[in-house]
Amino acid sequence: PPPPPAGCDGEAAEAAGVYKGQKAVDSGRCAIVYGSNSVSAFEEKWSGSSKERRRWIQSEVKNMGRSVKLIFVEVKVTDPSLVRRNIQIKRQALGENETSEEDYRRVEASIRAYAKLYVTLQQDGSEEDMSYVIFINYGQKVVTNRMHGFLRMRIAQFLSTIHTETHTIYLTRHGQSEYNRLGKIGGNSGVTEYGLEYARRLAKFAEETICKEDGANANKARLWTSSMRRTNETSQFIEHPEVDADGDNWLQMSHRVYRNLDEIFAGEYEGLTYEEVASRHQDEAFLRKVDKIGYRYPRGESYYDIISRLDPLVHELESYHEPILIVSHQAVLRMMYAYFKGSDRMDAPRISIPLHTVIKLTYNGWAQCCEEQVYLGPDVPKNEQST
Repeated sequence: PPPPPAGCDGEAAEAAGVYKGQKAVDSGRCAIVYGSNSVSAFEEKWSGSSKERRRWIQSEVKNMGRSVKLIFVEVKVTDPSLVRRNIQIKRQALGENETSEEDYRRVEASIRAYAKLYVTLQQDGSEEDMSYVIFINYGQKVVTNRMHGFLRMRIAQFLSTIHTETHTIYLTRHGQSEYNRLGKIGGNSGVTEYGLEYARRLAKFAEETICKEDGANANKARLWTSSMRRTNETSQFIEHPEVDADGDNWLQMSHRVYRNLDEIFAGEYEGLTYEEVASRHQDEAFLRKVDKIGYRYPRGESYYDIISRLDPLVHELESYHEPILIVSHQAVLRMMYAYFKGSDRMDAPRISIPLHTVIKLTYNGWAQCCEEQVYLGPDVPKNEQST
């Protein structure tokens, strides 16, 4: 809220909705200042590349006249193999498929030259009054200083999970369920004969594609489902052999069940069709239509509730290096898809997640998320189709 007008006494301030000692608190707003090219941005004051520049930034933020919290984030990559892997991935993102030894040496030389000039965040006491977090080799080691408060710690927690290696995520809805066939909302029904056939095809796809991404050799892979009957029936044919991958004994597609992945709970409208809701509860149907993301079913959930329960799972997903298959539900997968694709969450509730289809999302720290949809079938008769 704005400060009370000059000369406004306590009673007038209270009448205006402003209370003595009240502070503007907004944990949802965050501005990020960064350089897309650290070398080119080195001389800019906002680069924070020296102690003097960081002090200048601190002074500028303090003079903004608002309660703005400042955090410095520093990422150090000291592992030579990670450096080379980053060079390779970035060149691939720029369309350079081959990286020669000369290419590696040229970039490594520029990194050494930059390191001679850049002044890292000091841990000798001279910058202890600042809030900062240092990530060494993408979360292998994390150093924090004066990171007090919910939002600051959440930022540090999230950044400690991310890395630049390639992520491969396979999203799929459960096979057609009995409630899908009847056009009903929610419930915990099992799959139909079409859904059961999809389960068999999904198991074959998982074995031949997800667990063998190069087409021949076994690689580590993961499996997540919701706790609901229809997703567990859809994943029932996926095998879980113990394989030797990267020198480890790995339980392939080890089945992990998360209630966080359950479908949106429709509360009092569970088991109804959308037509029944529209005819019996016209006001509620209108509210859902005008604000689909914010609408909460009576005694049920909204899309914002889904975002809240997906938050810890997304943190875990970001830390993984292995491909993962997630078998869940349309509302949940809409929000996950929007997150990975960078879509506006206001548009997410209207994203189409088709039945009997696997959506493959691939991304890394340098390129945009790439999407590939694989329809496995079987076809469902039109008179038995619903959303």
